[in-house]
Amino acid sequence: MSARSFELLLESAYDPEQPDVFPDGAAAAYKNFEQAFKQQRGRASEEVNYSFEIVRLGVAIAFVKAFTRLAHNENTKEVLGLLKEALQAKNTKEIDKIVQKKIALFDNLYHEIFVNEQREQILSLFEQTLDASSKEELDELMLEGLELLQVIDFDANNDEGDDDEPLDEDFIKSIK
Repeated sequence: MSARSFELLLESAYDPEQPDVFPDGAAAAYKNFEQAFKQQRGRASEEVNYSFEIVRLGVAIAFVKAFTRLAHNENTKEVLGLLKEALQAKNTKEIDKIVQKKIALFDNLYHEIFVNEQREQILSLFEQTLDASSKEELDELMLEGLELLQVIDFDANNDEGDDDEPLDEDFIKSIK
């Protein structure tokens, strides 16, 4: 996987907005992770764990942002805010503390998911991201996410029913 794929995942999730997730950019965050991963030489370290969590949060943010664009549910924006807040943590314990404090917000993602297959697919990728425990798993999820986000027509999902259609004049007269 490459830093560019990570960057593309976030850009696809945020399109047409520019992702404001990482101060130095998604590519830099992924490169930091790769560098820490290569330097670990088989032994776990806080630096590797922390950089893994940062990338995992970035992948999760991409999926939640895409989900938010499809769901039109204001509560899902709170989840996005929580994940972004966790990115500000200085270590893995701090990340866990921030997320655990507001873990109930994740329930907001499950409202009305079953009315849209694409929402279900994105939520599944998000869940798998939270369960991922290796670089390889994250890389695979990024590829799957990129593939999925390329086929979703986010504009088609802006039409929430027939609200834009003019009301039938005969119907209006009948209810008066």
